[in-house]
Amino acid sequence: MMVTLNLLILILIYTNVYAIPYNPSPLRTTIFGDEMIEGEIFEDLRYINEVTGSTRNIDPSDYRLPRATRPKEYDLLLHIDIEKLAFSGTVTIYLYATQPNVNEIVIHTDELKIESVVLKKDNVTVPQSYFEQEELDFLRVQLVNSTLEYNADGDQIYELTVKFEADLRDDMTGLYKSWFRNENYTAEVSYIATTHFQATAARRAFPCYDEPSFKAEFNIVIRRPSSYKSWTGTRRLTTRNSSIPGYEEDVFSTTPVMSTYLLAFIIAEYQSVYADESLAYEVIARPAAIRDNQFQYALEFGQKLLSRMSDHIGIDFYDVHENLKMTQASIPDFAAGAMENWGLLIYREAYLMYNGNHTNSNYKQLISYILSHEIAHMWFGNLVTCDWWNDLWLNEGFARYYQYYLTDWEDSEFGFETRFINEQVHAALLSDSVQSAHPLTQTGIGSPTEARSMFTTISYGKGAAVLRMTEHLLTFDVYKQGLKYYLDNRKFNTALPIHLFEALQRAANEFGAIEEYGSDFSVIEYFKTWSEQGGHPVLNVQVNHQTGEMIISQQRFNINVGYGTASRNWIIPITFATASNPDFENTKPTHIIKNGVTVIDRKSIGDEWVIFNKQQTGYYRVNYDDYTWDLIAIALKTNRTVIHEFNRAQIVNDVFQFARSGIMSYPKALNILSFLANETDYAPWVTAMSGFTWLRNRFASTPHLPKLEGLIIDWASNVMDNLGYYPQEGESFMRSYLRYQLAPIMCAMNVTKCRDAAKEQFEQLKSSNTYEVPVDSRNWVYCNALRDGTEEDFNLLWERYQRHQVYNEKILLLSALGCTPHKNSLYTYMDAIVQENHIIRRQDYTTAFNAAVSGNEGNTQIAFQFIKDNLPTVDAAFVVRSTLATPLSYVSARLRTEDEVNEFEQWARDNRMALGDHYNAIMSGANSARNSINWVQQVQDDVINYILGNVDPITTTTSAPTTTTVITTVSPEAILRPSTPELPDSAVTTALSLIVLISTICVNLIF
Repeated sequence: MMVTLNLLILILIYTNVYAIPYNPSPLRTTIFGDEMIEGEIFEDLRYINEVTGSTRNIDPSDYRLPRATRPKEYDLLLHIDIEKLAFSGTVTIYLYATQPNVNEIVIHTDELKIESVVLKKDNVTVPQSYFEQEELDFLRVQLVNSTLEYNADGDQIYELTVKFEADLRDDMTGLYKSWFRNENYTAEVSYIATTHFQATAARRAFPCYDEPSFKAEFNIVIRRPSSYKSWTGTRRLTTRNSSIPGYEEDVFSTTPVMSTYLLAFIIAEYQSVYADESLAYEVIARPAAIRDNQFQYALEFGQKLLSRMSDHIGIDFYDVHENLKMTQASIPDFAAGAMENWGLLIYREAYLMYNGNHTNSNYKQLISYILSHEIAHMWFGNLVTCDWWNDLWLNEGFARYYQYYLTDWEDSEFGFETRFINEQVHAALLSDSVQSAHPLTQTGIGSPTEARSMFTTISYGKGAAVLRMTEHLLTFDVYKQGLKYYLDNRKFNTALPIHLFEALQRAANEFGAIEEYGSDFSVIEYFKTWSEQGGHPVLNVQVNHQTGEMIISQQRFNINVGYGTASRNWIIPITFATASNPDFENTKPTHIIKNGVTVIDRKSIGDEWVIFNKQQTGYYRVNYDDYTWDLIAIALKTNRTVIHEFNRAQIVNDVFQFARSGIMSYPKALNILSFLANETDYAPWVTAMSGFTWLRNRFASTPHLPKLEGLIIDWASNVMDNLGYYPQEGESFMRSYLRYQLAPIMCAMNVTKCRDAAKEQFEQLKSSNTYEVPVDSRNWVYCNALRDGTEEDFNLLWERYQRHQVYNEKILLLSALGCTPHKNSLYTYMDAIVQENHIIRRQDYTTAFNAAVSGNEGNTQIAFQFIKDNLPTVDAAFVVRSTLATPLSYVSARLRTEDEVNEFEQWARDNRMALGDHYNAIMSGANSARNSINWVQQVQDDVINYILGNVDPITTTTSAPTTTTVITTVSPEAILRPSTPELPDSAVTTALSLIVLISTICVNLIF
């Protein structure tokens, strides 16, 4: 009868979760303006209206090139006129028909002036006419009364020659202009011509087949002023005199077969440093940075990463193609941060140049892992390329994974294995928690705008997290062998997800990595559940502590309303640890669950905690029944280090998001989180501060903010007493980095020790010509010194910004300058942002303006007034890289009262004509502020009651668990059949479907 009762309970759970439609209020949201501004977790949501609005009358497939012709090779001559900031060129495309009866050649061009088009076959001109189809970026070349000759071998080659010209762009796409001052901030500006083609901007530099799958070889000649140098992705064969006075022509060796977006060119008065006489590896930068030895770290560490990645994947970079070399290039203006152009990797200067006296540890680790990211792309993205942008994760998921783990293998000092949890898994889970979250493999991607919309936290972070989950599922060596199969099968080609899945399936089968999961388990089907639908599951775990039986249901998590709608169940690898067997090290899954409801035997009875998802290797959240949560909470308070640091961070992250979404009450959540008062480790505290910062932004519109901040300060007092506010000699990077992240928040909450430490260090800077604030303290010392300082203090740092020659320090200063509370100083700062000048770079406009708005609570209204006073100028400044809605979104995200919201909306209505197409987005920002104000009204009493102590204490029984199994681990060193934790019975989970449940109940009732 007990079995029957358990089954009845299970079926009721299943029915409640899956049979009754879940229809939450569509109006409830927990995503507000501060999370949708540029650089924040939900900034991708701003693409939704842009994508649907810009392409609503054109089918996505219409943007795709016809497959009737393909390129084989390009000859490209580019002429760069630095004086006129313009360029011209001639491209000859050697192409062939892929089918009979082709009478049209279609390629891409965008904002180029086409001067002539000539089509030839065997040196005989073929009659044609051409026209541009601007809405699709097409150049259509139509044959006159003929068709292209065709045979199946593709050896009927035609030559399409196009002459073109254009100005160097100023939006950091295509072939664009940049600049630098070499000696100091009063020196003459030197201009650069450089490129950024990903995803669809090669067509802005020369007419071409600008889709990843149209791979070809390229022969490049760059004509440039004699005082300049030029670079591309292959070695320079020769430099010859030009027929144009004052110019020379650099002739480069043929590229590998590659996609257009991976080409790059740099023409600049630059210097280079080679690693050795082979000239295979170099770093290039402006001369002053080279003289200052800022290149040294990238030169040395980059080579180590390249060597390790070559060894790891079993394909040496330099063996891929005889003409390849590796140039790491520093460019002052580079919107993307960095780009993996094959052989010519381009970085924003702050992400490549390093100076030990002025580059803090944060920027050093950024340089290290961005190097890793771009180097990993040489295999995942360049050698094998996603077939189309809807599968961008095949490029970026791998690069993001190796960004952390390749760097960690080479230098574990930076703690990337730990930080992957906070920075990638948690960030991806949050971004992936809205119903509109796109799947890894998206459909309906056609236009350039739609292609750009795939460059998201999901494509990068979720892609990396799912790959990490798969590595732990298969074990490291088996997974690596699968990747080798994938690269070998698809090299110099493009790939679809199925190519990766099949390669991993092959490796798994060959080495017995999935035998224990049953014959019906398929890596291919597992991967499809994670790549073809958006979102992720939350496992709801109900534990019967008397029997050890755990009932697990899976549902899609939704940050706004708790649960969402999934198109199908996920196939989920399961690991768990218990109080009686707290083994968090063996992360090979013991179970695979596929159904909506599953029963697993814990193999122990009695009151003991259980924690699923060891080291958060799985990409899912876990919620427990209240009693099990209480057991976990007690364990965290009494013996927290028994639970792995990654899992403590997982619990913190899950609990914050469960409370936010309404799944868990805030008193319950804060009760669990109270262990933080004794916590000192990195991952739990960084996760916690992320959650608290979100909550602080909501409470900023209430009089209760000081009470919430008082709780945070109290819980953080232990960790901050441990860290202190001054660097300690010989301390680890992770200790320093934890202070780097916590101290600014402590200062923002007016912690006296923090503000005093900032003031003291800044005063020493002011009074001494030799003293420098420690590099890892400058981010919070500069800002808080200005908050408490004078206009003269602002002027001191403003001058330091303008004259400094280390770009990492300049960016840090740029952010800190917004912390001044003085209107005159803020106006000086914002004027420099929006006026055309060579002081603040266009790529930094958004960072700088957001700093001005958010530097102090009172700055928001000062910045709003500045926009009102200078609307046309602000509009002109932001229109190139973003829109007028961007600076106004910084303001609307910080409107704290209904009166402020009403005033903002009234101003927008009064200026609707001037705001133009941005009006709706601007009004939406105001409405989001109102929603935030309303949301906090619903939860503030619960939070304050907890702070005031008006909650029930956690109590449980104390019966000791009886253990019935011990899990052991065997870790393979070579590629052998991987061992799994031994269980008394099969590790294949028996998932009970609704039909089986009903049948079983009927049998028990009858007999």
